[in-house]
Amino acid sequence: MFNKLEIDNIVNLIEYHYSMMIFSSLGGESLSEVDKKLLQSYGVDINDFKVDYPPYLQMFLLGRLTAVLGDKNSLKLNKKDFDQYLKRGQFVPLSSREREEYEISRQITYNHLKGLGGKVSGAVKDVLLEEQKKSIISEEISEGIKNRKSVDSIVSDLGHKTGEWDRDWKRIVVTEMQNIFSRGRAAEMEKKYGLEVEVYKNVFEGACRHCIRLYLTNGIGSEPRVFKLRELIANGSNVGRKVDDWLPTIDATHPYCRCLLMHKFLGQIWDKTKGFFKYISDAISPGKVKRLSKIKVTVGDKEFYV
Repeated sequence: MFNKLEIDNIVNLIEYHYSMMIFSSLGGESLSEVDKKLLQSYGVDINDFKVDYPPYLQMFLLGRLTAVLGDKNSLKLNKKDFDQYLKRGQFVPLSSREREEYEISRQITYNHLKGLGGKVSGAVKDVLLEEQKKSIISEEISEGIKNRKSVDSIVSDLGHKTGEWDRDWKRIVVTEMQNIFSRGRAAEMEKKYGLEVEVYKNVFEGACRHCIRLYLTNGIGSEPRVFKLRELIANGSNVGRKVDDWLPTIDATHPYCRCLLMHKFLGQIWDKTKGFFKYISDAISPGKVKRLSKIKVTVGDKEFYV
């Protein structure tokens, strides 16, 4: 069976893989000194894999960009446009306030992912030690059969758990990417309109009962509840709260939540027939009024006036 050194090596290998996954999602700046030393022990030089815009930062910048462009213009973009937008540095650099918020968000995500890595390595160690204990107390079985059964049992147990861990990893990454995207949108709305700006969540068909309760006035298809941005910021995150205590938030309400943070512009009212907010009359619609405040936003080779 496995001795202590072999078990420690297996656990270290697991932690190495999780550190690499964290590195690929959040970037080298997110790694602790312990993470860096672990990667170095496996021959990984993080400078060889360094990227200017790790996926997590990309989602924050994409959130800001979509808030500036609006929904219609955002739909005209593709991945190539956004890649060029980043490569050419066409975005406004993060302000000191945005940088601080981003760093805090990244640390929270790091803790969630690191926590899962610790859970996995701990569970693997438990499985190995449990099988080691079984082999010791099963003296009546021949050594060869005993070891074969133990190894088969370990492989089976870990095989079942791997699917669970993969789902956990995907759940955390998908949810945290959605969170930082929403925070990017919120940061842009706050910068442009202030904390008193009115916002709501676009709740899609098939949404869970919790999002329906928190963000709609009377079920799917009904008028969304409207909040001041500062209210949602003040509510923080629902992580750690009991379901009955969940509050409307900027972040995803629950894992895999896709409800999108939207800006309710001044002068808009809810159209029950069409199911969206519209301006009271065409006369005051921004599309009908020449606004001197419009700015040009360049994304790759495309130009937008917003």
